[in-house]
Amino acid sequence: MQKGLPISTMVYVYEASNVDQLIAQEGHYAKGIQAKMIKQVRSDKAGKFKFRLAPGKYTIVLGYQDGIYIPFFSGNTGVAFTEVSKHQFQEIDLRIIASSTD
Repeated sequence: MQKGLPISTMVYVYEASNVDQLIAQEGHYAKGIQAKMIKQVRSDKAGKFKFRLAPGKYTIVLGYQDGIYIPFFSGNTGVAFTEVSKHQFQEIDLRIIASSTD
């Protein structure tokens, strides 16, 4: 398996969401989420991003093609849950896994 490269893309933070809130989901890809968006930011060319969030549980997804990419699922129904604690920095590694049809 070839190692991927960092990309600049949109990072979207939503209220904690479940798979039944995904729009037109196919595997890790969906057209969107029927949930309240909390924040959005573009990662830099090294794929890095930073923002402040209130303590709580969130769903974090990545902009991909004409929709979103879900980097992981939390249990059977959760969509990429991330827990934010008060006065804590949290580093997360989000990856888009895609294969070429060539």
